[in-house]
Parts: sequence; C-alpha cells; structure tokens
Amino acid sequence: MEKLLNKMEGLKKPRKYFMVSVIILFLSMRGRYTFKGMQRYGKKNEKTFRLQFESKFDFLSFNSALCLDRLSEKRILAFDPSYLPKSGKHTPGKGKYWSGCLGRAVPGLEIGGLGVVDLYHNTAFHLEAVQTPSPADLQEEGKTMTDHYAELIIERASELEVLSKYLAVDGYFYKQKFIDPIKDRTCLEVISKLPKNANLKYLYRGPKRKGRGRPKKYDGKVNMKKIDKRRFRQAYQDDEVILYELVVWAVHLKRKIKVAYAEFLDEGKPTARTAFFFSTDLELSATDIYRFYKARFQIEFLFRDAKQYTGLTHCQARSKNKIHFHVNTSLSAVSVAKAAHYLHCDRQDFKSFSIADIKTSYFNELMLDLFLSNFEINPELTKNKLAINRILDFGKIAA
Repeated sequence: MEKLLNKMEGLKKPRKYFMVSVIILFLSMRGRYTFKGMQRYGKKNEKTFRLQFESKFDFLSFNSALCLDRLSEKRILAFDPSYLPKSGKHTPGKGKYWSGCLGRAVPGLEIGGLGVVDLYHNTAFHLEAVQTPSPADLQEEGKTMTDHYAELIIERASELEVLSKYLAVDGYFYKQKFIDPIKDRTCLEVISKLPKNANLKYLYRGPKRKGRGRPKKYDGKVNMKKIDKRRFRQAYQDDEVILYELVVWAVHLKRKIKVAYAEFLDEGKPTARTAFFFSTDLELSATDIYRFYKARFQIEFLFRDAKQYTGLTHCQARSKNKIHFHVNTSLSAVSVAKAAHYLHCDRQDFKSFSIADIKTSYFNELMLDLFLSNFEINPELTKNKLAINRILDFGKIAA
C-alpha cells in the first residue's frame, strides 16, 4: 500500500501516513465507525480525523494502481448503485432511493460504485464510489438518474479503459439514454441483461430484392418465450446451462446487439428457467457474455462486506467531502484486505475469503501492539513469537 501511495503525485508524507493508518484502522475497529470511535481505536484525535476526511484523495487512481499491480489480466469493470440508510434533514444528497433489500424506495443516500472483477480469482475490487445527487437536485439540473450514471462513467473513462473494455451492469441499465452516451463517448462495451418483454427483431439475411425501395432490414420479431433455434446457434453446453447466440436488432436501443440466450439445467436435466443477456460488442461470444454478466454479481459481495465489517453505513458527517472519503475508505479497505490476504494463494489453494477473520486478526494485532508497548515486551524473542502467533489467531473462524 505504501509503494502505491509513493507513486501518487501531490501527496505529502503526513497524508500518506494517514492514508495507511486509516485503512488499517478500518480493518481493526469494533463498533460504530464514527470520528469518536476512530479516536478510541486510533492514534489521532477526533478533530484530526474530521480535517483529514474533509481533504480530497484520488481513490480512483489509488485503487486502479492496486488492481493493475495485483490482479490478473482477465478482468471486467462493474458498476452498480447501492443504497445507504441515513437519517437527518441536512445531509447533502439525501432523498428517496431504491433499496434492493427492502424492495422499495426509502429515504437515505445512494452511491454509484465502480469496481473491477478479477475473473481468475472470481472476486471484485473497489475503484471509486460517487454519491448520487438527490432526485430534487437532479430535477433542477434537468437530468435523470440514468443521465447521472452515464456521466459518472464517461468522466472516468480514460482510467477505466486501462483496466478493461467491458462494463457489466444489471438489467436496469437496458436503456438507450445510458448505452448511447457510453458507446459514443468511450471505448467501453456494455454487457447487461434483457427484460423478458424486450422488443427484438431478427436481421434479414436473405437475397436482396430487385427494384426500387429500401432493402429489407428485419425478418420478424423474436419470440422471447420460444426462440427460433434454427436461427440461434448453440454455442456452449454443460450440466448447468445451454447457451445460444445471435446478433439481433434491439428496438428499444435502436442498435444491433449480440444476444446470449441461456437455458438453465439441473444436473443436466432441463428446467423452465431461461434468461437473455446481451453485449454491445457484436464479436463477443455467448460464453463470455454469460460469464462476464455472472461475474458482475461479485460487486454486490464487495458492498456487503463493507456494510457488515468496515462501517460503510456508519458515517455521521454532513459534509459531502467527508461522506465521499468515508465511503471510499470503507470499500478500499476491503479491497486492500483481499489483495494482502487472498490473492497471494495459488488457484488450487483458494479458500473462501473471510473479511471477518481478517478483521479479527487486525484487531488482535492492534491490542497486542498496545500490550507490547505498555509492558515493554520484546516481540523478537523466540519464546515470544509462538505466543504472539497464537494471540493473532485468537477468535478466528479458520485459524
């Protein structure tokens, strides 16, 4: 982490030291992640944390450098909004946002989370989270949430394109207002899921008609309940899924898309479950479309770990800068923990990633350092090293 911070321009030594200490602190703390809580567990007072959180930090550059340094070359980008509960009347950006857990729009905050999914390690890493303006603020600017999401990605396109050309999003983003700006202003290709009532047309591939008039472009509507398997080509099959592929015309998007139609199996036996996925890259195989979209869900686990273990929803500040810093520190701490404690394993030695065990280990180390310094115990003595290792593993699930 220190090597990455040293490569970043414009960071002074005290700021670098603070960034290292605050990320370790987020992996060590217990209880609420408030400024008062940070003072209890950290080495700085509450006012220092408030001032440091107000200062800007380029999380996108830091996390991009971490991903380029530690991840495999098989990776995709992922974007997903996430609801954060927040009370109070004076918090910037507070409004009603959709909560997937509750299944309805509720008051609070929302962040648009950008991440990278490493396909080899099958896990997501954080890049940057940007707070969504309130619906009232967007209305004043004459924008919709879809416009905001698209602009968020376009503004960071130069950094994102270095990591991958594929951006996976959920079915909500099957919208022309989202896909057209990204395709027109970036080099990114969008991968998403089609709704069951999508209006698709087969492309006409027959002989050109003689005489006057525009050439025939379409050859009938795609029946989403029963596709024409004489036109769709089978691309892949295993015990879980059969994949078919075809380039079709999406009426809603007003563009050609590559569709991957999936028929799900149960231990090789047919089921009634089906799904349609698509890519704006017409050359991408159905196997990759399905695999990339499936991997997109890893960003949900990133949000889950940050909410449960690194205080993503605990920020009590009313400053936009402080909220941005807190949210991104919380998510970056999970990524740093993965890079330090998960990616060093060979693939055959992979175990499930447990942020709970990592937090337990860091908390034990925090307490151990406190005892060693106060009782003036030498940790380098051979007889102390075994005891120290036992203490560090104390309380871990998979010690």
